[in-house]
Amino acid sequence: MKALNSIERVKAALNFKGPDKVPVWKFTQGSDIYTFFSLPSKNWRPGHSENEKGLFPHIPEYLIRYSLWKWDTPEWAKDSKYKDWFRLPREEIDEFGTIWIMGGVNTMGHPGRPSLANYSKMDEYFHNYTPNFDEEERYSFMVQRSKEQAKDKYRMCSLGLGPFQIASQMVGFSKFLLDHYKNKTELKQLLKYLTDIFVDQQKMWVKYGAKPHGFVLYDDLGEQRGPFFSPKLFEEFYKPVYKQLIDTAHNLECDLHLHCCGKIDQIISLLIDWGLDALELDSPRMTGYSELSQFRGKIMIWGCINIQSIYTLGTPEECEREVWHMVRNLGTRKGGFGAYFYPQVDHIQAPEANINAFTTGLEKYGVYEAIPNHWWTDPIVDEWKYNKVPPLPPVKP
Repeated sequence: MKALNSIERVKAALNFKGPDKVPVWKFTQGSDIYTFFSLPSKNWRPGHSENEKGLFPHIPEYLIRYSLWKWDTPEWAKDSKYKDWFRLPREEIDEFGTIWIMGGVNTMGHPGRPSLANYSKMDEYFHNYTPNFDEEERYSFMVQRSKEQAKDKYRMCSLGLGPFQIASQMVGFSKFLLDHYKNKTELKQLLKYLTDIFVDQQKMWVKYGAKPHGFVLYDDLGEQRGPFFSPKLFEEFYKPVYKQLIDTAHNLECDLHLHCCGKIDQIISLLIDWGLDALELDSPRMTGYSELSQFRGKIMIWGCINIQSIYTLGTPEECEREVWHMVRNLGTRKGGFGAYFYPQVDHIQAPEANINAFTTGLEKYGVYEAIPNHWWTDPIVDEWKYNKVPPLPPVKP
Protein backbone atom coordinates (compact mmCIF):
# COMPACT_ATOMS: atom_id res chain seq x y z
CA MET A 1 0.00 0.00 0.00
CA LYS A 2 1.32 3.44 -0.86
CA ALA A 3 1.90 5.88 1.98
CA LEU A 4 -0.88 8.39 2.51
CA ASN A 5 -0.46 11.97 3.63
CA SER A 6 -1.99 12.97 6.95
CA ILE A 7 -5.24 14.30 5.50
CA GLU A 8 -5.78 11.15 3.45
CA ARG A 9 -4.87 8.92 6.42
CA VAL A 10 -7.33 10.58 8.84
CA LYS A 11 -10.10 10.65 6.24
CA ALA A 12 -9.54 6.97 5.44
CA ALA A 13 -9.71 6.09 9.14
CA LEU A 14 -12.87 8.18 9.63
CA ASN A 15 -14.63 6.53 6.71
CA PHE A 16 -13.27 2.98 7.11
CA LYS A 17 -11.57 3.22 3.71
CA GLY A 18 -8.31 1.47 4.63
CA PRO A 19 -5.64 3.85 5.95
CA ASP A 20 -2.03 2.76 5.57
CA LYS A 21 -1.51 3.08 9.32
CA VAL A 22 -3.20 4.34 12.45
CA PRO A 23 -3.43 8.15 12.35
CA VAL A 24 -1.79 9.98 15.24
CA TRP A 25 -3.11 13.00 17.10
CA LYS A 26 -0.41 14.76 19.08
CA PHE A 27 0.16 18.35 20.12
CA THR A 28 3.84 18.04 19.20
CA GLN A 29 5.75 16.83 16.17
CA GLY A 30 4.81 13.56 14.53
CA SER A 31 1.09 14.30 14.42
CA ASP A 32 -1.33 13.78 11.55
CA ILE A 33 -3.53 16.43 13.19
CA TYR A 34 -2.77 20.14 13.41
CA THR A 35 -4.95 21.57 16.18
CA PHE A 36 -6.05 25.22 16.08
CA PHE A 37 -6.95 27.14 19.24
CA SER A 38 -8.55 30.58 19.19
CA LEU A 39 -7.22 33.40 21.35
CA PRO A 40 -9.32 35.31 23.89
CA SER A 41 -10.81 38.56 22.70
CA LYS A 42 -8.54 41.57 23.07
CA ASN A 43 -11.64 43.43 24.29
CA TRP A 44 -12.16 41.06 27.22
CA ARG A 45 -11.45 42.84 30.54
CA PRO A 46 -11.80 40.30 33.35
CA GLY A 47 -11.60 41.56 36.92
CA HIS A 48 -12.70 45.12 36.17
CA SER A 49 -16.36 45.14 37.12
CA GLU A 50 -17.28 45.26 40.78
CA ASN A 51 -18.64 41.70 40.84
CA GLU A 52 -15.38 40.41 39.30
CA LYS A 53 -13.02 41.95 41.85
CA GLY A 54 -10.54 39.29 42.90
CA LEU A 55 -11.10 37.16 39.79
CA PHE A 56 -8.16 36.50 37.47
CA PRO A 57 -8.54 35.59 33.78
CA HIS A 58 -8.99 31.89 33.11
CA ILE A 59 -6.60 31.31 30.22
CA PRO A 60 -3.52 29.14 29.60
CA GLU A 61 -0.44 30.69 31.17
CA TYR A 62 1.56 30.57 27.94
CA LEU A 63 -0.78 33.06 26.27
CA ILE A 64 0.40 35.75 28.64
CA ARG A 65 3.99 34.51 28.94
CA TYR A 66 4.43 34.67 25.15
CA SER A 67 2.47 37.93 24.74
CA LEU A 68 -0.32 36.32 22.72
CA TRP A 69 -2.88 38.01 24.96
CA LYS A 70 -2.41 40.93 27.34
CA TRP A 71 -4.47 41.37 30.49
CA ASP A 72 -5.60 44.92 31.06
CA THR A 73 -4.82 44.58 34.76
CA PRO A 74 -7.38 46.13 37.14
CA GLU A 75 -6.12 48.22 40.07
CA TRP A 76 -6.72 45.54 42.71
CA ALA A 77 -4.51 43.08 40.81
CA LYS A 78 -1.53 45.48 40.71
CA ASP A 79 -0.75 44.73 44.35
CA SER A 80 2.76 43.27 44.66
CA LYS A 81 1.39 40.10 46.28
CA TYR A 82 -0.16 39.20 42.90
CA LYS A 83 3.08 39.63 40.93
CA ASP A 84 3.26 35.94 40.08
CA TRP A 85 -0.45 35.17 40.36
CA PHE A 86 -0.18 32.01 38.27
CA ARG A 87 1.50 30.38 41.26
CA LEU A 88 -1.18 31.38 43.81
CA PRO A 89 -4.37 29.61 44.86
CA ARG A 90 -7.08 31.79 43.34
CA GLU A 91 -10.40 32.11 41.56
CA GLU A 92 -10.54 32.79 37.84
CA ILE A 93 -13.27 33.79 35.39
CA ASP A 94 -13.54 32.84 31.73
CA GLU A 95 -15.21 34.59 28.79
CA PHE A 96 -18.50 32.80 29.50
CA GLY A 97 -18.46 34.21 33.04
CA THR A 98 -17.93 30.83 34.69
CA ILE A 99 -15.76 30.60 37.79
CA TRP A 100 -12.74 28.33 38.18
CA ILE A 101 -10.77 27.34 41.28
CA MET A 102 -7.02 27.16 40.77
CA GLY A 103 -4.67 25.55 43.26
CA GLY A 104 -1.49 27.38 42.31
CA VAL A 105 -0.17 24.53 40.16
CA ASN A 106 -0.11 24.19 36.40
CA THR A 107 -3.45 22.51 35.68
CA MET A 108 -6.71 23.74 34.13
CA GLY A 109 -8.26 23.85 37.63
CA HIS A 110 -11.84 22.83 38.34
CA PRO A 111 -15.23 24.57 38.22
CA GLY A 112 -16.05 26.74 41.21
CA ARG A 113 -19.18 28.47 42.49
CA PRO A 114 -22.15 28.98 40.14
CA SER A 115 -22.18 32.19 38.14
CA LEU A 116 -25.81 32.04 36.93
CA ALA A 117 -27.78 31.54 40.11
CA ASN A 118 -31.19 32.42 38.68
CA TYR A 119 -32.58 31.70 35.22
CA SER A 120 -34.66 34.88 35.42
CA LYS A 121 -31.41 36.79 35.01
CA MET A 122 -30.30 34.86 31.92
CA ASP A 123 -30.72 37.81 29.54
CA GLU A 124 -28.70 40.09 31.79
CA TYR A 125 -26.06 37.39 32.21
CA PHE A 126 -25.55 36.87 28.48
CA HIS A 127 -25.53 40.61 27.91
CA ASN A 128 -22.35 40.62 29.98
CA TYR A 129 -20.92 37.21 29.12
CA THR A 130 -21.44 36.30 25.48
CA PRO A 131 -18.08 35.87 23.74
CA ASN A 132 -17.95 37.62 20.38
CA PHE A 133 -16.34 35.05 18.12
CA ASP A 134 -16.61 37.29 15.07
CA GLU A 135 -13.20 38.88 15.68
CA GLU A 136 -10.49 38.05 13.18
CA GLU A 137 -7.72 38.61 15.74
CA ARG A 138 -8.88 35.52 17.63
CA TYR A 139 -7.85 33.34 14.72
CA SER A 140 -5.13 35.18 12.80
CA PHE A 141 -2.16 33.91 14.87
CA MET A 142 -3.02 30.23 14.37
CA VAL A 143 -4.04 30.70 10.75
CA GLN A 144 -0.78 32.42 9.88
CA ARG A 145 1.28 29.86 11.79
CA SER A 146 -0.48 26.97 10.11
CA LYS A 147 0.52 28.08 6.62
CA GLU A 148 3.96 26.59 7.21
CA GLN A 149 3.26 23.99 9.89
CA ALA A 150 0.00 22.45 8.71
CA LYS A 151 0.86 21.55 5.12
CA ASP A 152 -0.78 18.21 4.31
CA LYS A 153 -2.05 17.98 7.91
CA TYR A 154 -5.65 17.38 8.93
CA ARG A 155 -6.66 20.79 10.32
CA MET A 156 -8.67 20.45 13.53
CA CYS A 157 -10.22 23.60 14.98
CA SER A 158 -10.98 23.48 18.69
CA LEU A 159 -14.32 24.80 19.93
CA GLY A 160 -13.22 24.43 23.56
CA LEU A 161 -15.51 23.19 26.33
CA GLY A 162 -18.95 22.36 25.02
CA PRO A 163 -22.49 23.48 25.92
CA PHE A 164 -23.03 20.76 28.54
CA GLN A 165 -19.80 21.66 30.37
CA ILE A 166 -20.37 25.40 30.28
CA ALA A 167 -24.04 25.24 31.27
CA SER A 168 -23.25 22.97 34.22
CA GLN A 169 -20.56 25.38 35.41
CA MET A 170 -22.87 28.38 35.12
CA VAL A 171 -25.71 26.79 37.07
CA GLY A 172 -23.76 24.55 39.45
CA PHE A 173 -23.45 20.85 38.70
CA SER A 174 -25.96 19.36 41.13
CA LYS A 175 -28.63 21.96 40.39
CA PHE A 176 -27.94 21.59 36.68
CA LEU A 177 -28.68 17.85 36.75
CA LEU A 178 -31.86 18.40 38.76
CA ASP A 179 -32.99 21.08 36.32
CA HIS A 180 -33.37 18.40 33.63
CA TYR A 181 -36.51 17.54 35.64
CA LYS A 182 -37.39 20.72 37.57
CA ASN A 183 -36.66 23.55 35.12
CA LYS A 184 -36.82 21.96 31.69
CA THR A 185 -37.89 25.02 29.71
CA GLU A 186 -35.26 27.31 31.20
CA LEU A 187 -32.47 24.75 30.82
CA LYS A 188 -33.36 24.11 27.18
CA GLN A 189 -33.27 27.85 26.61
CA LEU A 190 -29.80 28.05 28.16
CA LEU A 191 -28.51 25.15 26.05
CA LYS A 192 -29.99 26.70 22.89
CA TYR A 193 -28.27 30.01 23.58
CA LEU A 194 -24.92 28.30 24.10
CA THR A 195 -25.34 26.08 21.04
CA ASP A 196 -25.90 29.13 18.83
CA ILE A 197 -22.65 30.62 20.14
CA PHE A 198 -20.74 27.48 19.19
CA VAL A 199 -22.34 27.37 15.75
CA ASP A 200 -21.15 30.92 15.22
CA GLN A 201 -17.62 29.91 16.24
CA GLN A 202 -17.61 27.06 13.72
CA LYS A 203 -18.51 29.49 10.96
CA MET A 204 -15.87 31.99 12.06
CA TRP A 205 -13.07 29.42 11.79
CA VAL A 206 -14.04 29.05 8.14
CA LYS A 207 -14.64 32.75 7.56
CA TYR A 208 -11.19 33.73 8.81
CA GLY A 209 -9.20 31.27 6.79
CA ALA A 210 -8.43 28.21 8.94
CA LYS A 211 -9.66 25.90 6.16
CA PRO A 212 -10.64 23.23 8.71
CA HIS A 213 -11.17 19.59 7.96
CA GLY A 214 -12.78 19.08 11.36
CA PHE A 215 -13.82 20.59 14.67
CA VAL A 216 -13.27 19.17 18.14
CA LEU A 217 -15.57 19.82 21.09
CA TYR A 218 -14.80 18.90 24.71
CA ASP A 219 -17.88 17.77 26.65
CA ASP A 220 -17.67 15.18 29.45
CA LEU A 221 -21.05 13.43 29.56
CA GLY A 222 -20.54 10.71 32.15
CA GLU A 223 -18.83 9.47 35.27
CA GLN A 224 -17.09 6.19 36.09
CA ARG A 225 -20.27 4.08 36.08
CA GLY A 226 -22.39 5.60 33.35
CA PRO A 227 -23.69 8.77 31.67
CA PHE A 228 -25.19 11.55 33.73
CA PHE A 229 -28.67 10.88 32.33
CA SER A 230 -30.75 8.17 30.67
CA PRO A 231 -30.66 7.86 26.88
CA LYS A 232 -34.23 9.18 26.76
CA LEU A 233 -33.33 12.31 28.72
CA PHE A 234 -30.11 12.76 26.76
CA GLU A 235 -32.05 12.69 23.50
CA GLU A 236 -34.65 15.15 24.74
CA PHE A 237 -32.14 17.77 25.83
CA TYR A 238 -29.05 17.18 23.71
CA LYS A 239 -30.24 16.11 20.29
CA PRO A 240 -30.99 19.79 19.49
CA VAL A 241 -27.49 20.66 20.74
CA TYR A 242 -25.33 18.05 19.03
CA LYS A 243 -27.43 17.65 15.90
CA GLN A 244 -27.09 21.36 15.18
CA LEU A 245 -23.32 21.33 15.80
CA ILE A 246 -22.86 18.20 13.69
CA ASP A 247 -25.06 19.48 10.86
CA THR A 248 -23.23 22.82 10.86
CA ALA A 249 -19.88 21.04 10.62
CA HIS A 250 -21.13 18.91 7.72
CA ASN A 251 -22.61 21.93 5.94
CA LEU A 252 -19.14 23.49 6.20
CA GLU A 253 -17.71 20.25 4.71
CA CYS A 254 -16.04 19.35 8.00
CA ASP A 255 -16.18 16.51 10.52
CA LEU A 256 -17.12 16.85 14.17
CA HIS A 257 -15.01 15.06 16.79
CA LEU A 258 -16.21 14.88 20.41
CA HIS A 259 -13.91 14.42 23.39
CA CYS A 260 -15.88 12.76 26.14
CA CYS A 261 -14.88 11.30 29.49
CA GLY A 262 -17.06 8.88 31.41
CA LYS A 263 -18.67 5.51 30.75
CA ILE A 264 -20.89 6.58 27.87
CA ASP A 265 -21.78 3.40 25.93
CA GLN A 266 -25.50 3.92 26.63
CA ILE A 267 -25.61 7.16 24.63
CA ILE A 268 -23.07 6.51 21.83
CA SER A 269 -25.72 5.06 19.50
CA LEU A 270 -27.62 8.36 19.72
CA LEU A 271 -24.51 10.36 18.83
CA ILE A 272 -23.97 8.05 15.85
CA ASP A 273 -27.60 8.51 14.76
CA TRP A 274 -27.12 12.29 14.90
CA GLY A 275 -24.12 12.02 12.58
CA LEU A 276 -21.13 12.39 14.90
CA ASP A 277 -17.94 11.49 13.03
CA ALA A 278 -15.56 10.54 15.85
CA LEU A 279 -15.20 10.16 19.61
CA GLU A 280 -12.02 10.85 21.55
CA LEU A 281 -11.62 8.83 24.75
CA ASP A 282 -8.72 9.49 27.13
CA SER A 283 -9.60 6.31 29.03
CA PRO A 284 -11.26 3.82 26.65
CA ARG A 285 -11.34 1.17 29.36
CA MET A 286 -13.62 3.42 31.43
CA THR A 287 -16.38 2.72 28.94
CA GLY A 288 -14.94 -0.74 28.29
CA TYR A 289 -13.75 -2.61 25.23
CA SER A 290 -16.63 -5.09 25.47
CA GLU A 291 -19.18 -2.26 25.60
CA LEU A 292 -17.48 -0.37 22.75
CA SER A 293 -17.28 -3.40 20.46
CA GLN A 294 -20.85 -2.87 19.22
CA PHE A 295 -19.76 0.44 17.66
CA ARG A 296 -16.78 -0.90 15.71
CA GLY A 297 -17.18 0.09 12.07
CA LYS A 298 -19.89 2.64 12.91
CA ILE A 299 -17.84 5.52 14.33
CA MET A 300 -14.15 6.32 14.54
CA ILE A 301 -12.66 6.32 18.03
CA TRP A 302 -9.55 8.21 18.99
CA GLY A 303 -8.05 6.58 22.06
CA CYS A 304 -5.16 7.13 24.43
CA ILE A 305 -3.64 4.27 26.38
CA ASN A 306 -5.92 4.29 29.41
CA ILE A 307 -4.71 7.28 31.45
CA GLN A 308 -6.32 6.06 34.67
CA SER A 309 -4.37 2.83 34.77
CA ILE A 310 -2.00 1.51 32.11
CA TYR A 311 -0.49 4.72 30.71
CA THR A 312 0.31 6.03 34.18
CA LEU A 313 0.82 2.86 36.23
CA GLY A 314 1.76 0.14 33.74
CA THR A 315 5.11 -0.89 32.35
CA PRO A 316 6.42 0.17 28.91
CA GLU A 317 5.90 -3.39 27.69
CA GLU A 318 2.26 -3.29 28.79
CA CYS A 319 1.78 0.05 27.02
CA GLU A 320 3.17 -1.40 23.80
CA ARG A 321 0.78 -4.37 23.96
CA GLU A 322 -2.17 -2.16 24.83
CA VAL A 323 -1.73 -0.41 21.49
CA TRP A 324 -2.69 -3.63 19.70
CA HIS A 325 -5.72 -4.11 21.93
CA MET A 326 -6.88 -0.57 21.09
CA VAL A 327 -6.38 -1.15 17.36
CA ARG A 328 -8.30 -4.44 17.59
CA ASN A 329 -11.11 -3.43 19.95
CA LEU A 330 -11.78 0.16 18.90
CA GLY A 331 -11.30 -0.10 15.14
CA THR A 332 -11.45 -2.55 12.26
CA ARG A 333 -8.98 -3.83 9.69
CA LYS A 334 -10.34 -1.05 7.45
CA GLY A 335 -9.62 1.69 9.99
CA GLY A 336 -11.76 3.46 12.55
CA PHE A 337 -9.12 3.88 15.26
CA GLY A 338 -6.81 6.83 15.88
CA ALA A 339 -4.04 7.19 18.48
CA TYR A 340 -4.53 10.17 20.77
CA PHE A 341 -1.56 11.31 22.87
CA TYR A 342 -2.83 12.93 26.07
CA PRO A 343 -1.23 16.41 26.02
CA GLN A 344 -0.87 17.22 29.75
CA VAL A 345 1.33 14.27 30.68
CA ASP A 346 2.76 16.26 33.61
CA HIS A 347 -0.76 16.48 35.09
CA ILE A 348 -1.26 12.72 35.07
CA GLN A 349 2.43 11.93 35.69
CA ALA A 350 2.73 9.50 32.80
CA PRO A 351 6.30 8.12 32.71
CA GLU A 352 8.33 9.16 29.68
CA ALA A 353 9.12 5.50 29.01
CA ASN A 354 5.39 4.77 28.68
CA ILE A 355 4.89 7.70 26.32
CA ASN A 356 7.73 6.41 24.15
CA ALA A 357 6.23 2.92 24.33
CA PHE A 358 2.98 4.29 22.87
CA THR A 359 4.93 5.37 19.79
CA THR A 360 6.82 2.07 19.63
CA GLY A 361 3.56 0.15 19.90
CA LEU A 362 2.14 2.08 16.94
CA GLU A 363 5.23 1.26 14.89
CA LYS A 364 4.76 -2.43 15.72
CA TYR A 365 0.98 -2.82 15.61
CA GLY A 366 -0.37 0.27 13.85
CA VAL A 367 0.73 -0.45 10.27
CA TYR A 368 -2.21 -2.29 8.74
CA GLU A 369 -0.44 -4.34 6.07
CA ALA A 370 1.97 -5.66 8.73
CA ILE A 371 -0.82 -6.98 10.98
CA PRO A 372 -1.27 -10.77 10.54
CA ASN A 373 -4.73 -11.63 9.24
CA HIS A 374 -5.39 -14.13 12.02
CA TRP A 375 -4.88 -11.41 14.65
CA TRP A 376 -8.22 -9.92 13.59
CA THR A 377 -10.04 -13.16 14.33
CA ASP A 378 -8.12 -14.26 17.41
CA PRO A 379 -10.55 -14.56 20.35
CA ILE A 380 -10.99 -11.36 22.38
CA VAL A 381 -10.83 -11.39 26.15
CA ASP A 382 -14.31 -11.76 27.66
CA GLU A 383 -13.60 -10.06 30.99
CA TRP A 384 -11.09 -7.25 30.98
CA LYS A 385 -9.22 -6.46 34.17
CA TYR A 386 -8.92 -2.69 34.37
CA ASN A 387 -5.18 -2.59 35.02
CA LYS A 388 -4.08 -5.78 33.21
CA VAL A 389 -2.96 -6.06 29.59
CA PRO A 390 -3.58 -9.45 27.94
CA PRO A 391 -0.87 -11.07 25.81
CA LEU A 392 -0.65 -10.56 22.06
CA PRO A 393 -2.17 -13.13 19.71
CA PRO A 394 0.17 -15.95 18.70
CA VAL A 395 2.64 -15.15 15.92
CA LYS A 396 1.31 -18.06 13.86
CA PRO A 397 -2.32 -19.21 13.68
